[in-house]
Amino acid sequence: MALEFCPKCENIMIPEKLGEKEFWVKCAHCDFSEKLKSSSQLIEKEKILHKHNIGRAFKTLDWKNEFATYKHKCQKCGYDKAQVIDMGIFYSDEDNLILLKCGKCGWSERIGKVS
Repeated sequence: MALEFCPKCENIMIPEKLGEKEFWVKCAHCDFSEKLKSSSQLIEKEKILHKHNIGRAFKTLDWKNEFATYKHKCQKCGYDKAQVIDMGIFYSDEDNLILLKCGKCGWSERIGKVS
């Protein structure tokens, strides 16, 4: 069913089911309503037949971060290389925020002063 608009106030009409096969469209603003011409186009429930697995194949590979070149042992998994991420400063009187991200599991640790 295509969107239908109210002829009086030009707002979107909302479909409603009255009875077994009787459908109406009703305006929420001005209470204008009319019977739907063909109820066969109105879909009440729609099943998703196939759910795509986006990104699943990437996780199954033995992937390691190519930017992880700094020697640092991860506290979570024990991997010996990490990526250095410098977040910069947020205020002029702060030190830089430096993170070490594990090359295997992605766990991030903060180094430097903890305020």
